[in-house]
Amino acid sequence: MKCRICNCNSGKYVVCYKHRTTKYKYNCKIHGKTDFIGRQCLKCLELKQPVYSIVGKKDRFGKRITKNHFLYPYLDRLTNYDINYQQQFQRRISNCSGVYGIFYKNICLYVGQSVNITNRIEQHKKAFKVAQNHLRGIRLHKKKIYLSKIQCKVEYKYYEMAKNYKLSDLTYKTLFVIPKLKDEFEYKELLTYAEQSMINTYKPKCNLISARPSDINRR
Repeated sequence: MKCRICNCNSGKYVVCYKHRTTKYKYNCKIHGKTDFIGRQCLKCLELKQPVYSIVGKKDRFGKRITKNHFLYPYLDRLTNYDINYQQQFQRRISNCSGVYGIFYKNICLYVGQSVNITNRIEQHKKAFKVAQNHLRGIRLHKKKIYLSKIQCKVEYKYYEMAKNYKLSDLTYKTLFVIPKLKDEFEYKELLTYAEQSMINTYKPKCNLISARPSDINRR
């Protein structure tokens, strides 16, 4: 293999030993052309770090979660990552806000948050079909598909799912129902803490980053 920086022979590595800690530009399947060190996209590395985790009954700002804190009523669910405990709260998809999961049998593929889970699942299905049809078109010309080489029409996670599963094989579940809070900041924070908690619990295969707030107006 050639070193991506100096083009010397780097053996099985993408960069040679001399440049193992050198920053360089390369194409990330998520962020496009961006900074890398070794095989790691630095933006992906940053987004993989869980921010919305409760440690020692303190929120991400270090504030203790007491009875007056907006997270207090949900503390048990946000900090218990036992899958048997969390499964008792699963329910069918509906027009509620909260956190949902996409599953293949008992395997969790993706966890996300939405202010309207039903609408968000429909968006996922449409994007899945786009990726599926794109892959079918490529298979007409190529025997083997390298996802990293594809110019994606939708987010990369849909290609990962479409390559390995059929849309009809997938099931969808509400994992955590979130009531609409009056304070928009607290509502967005609660959604994101709940998403991170469900990621920690179900360990979805296609979540490439840790939980981050989504557009609150996205339906």
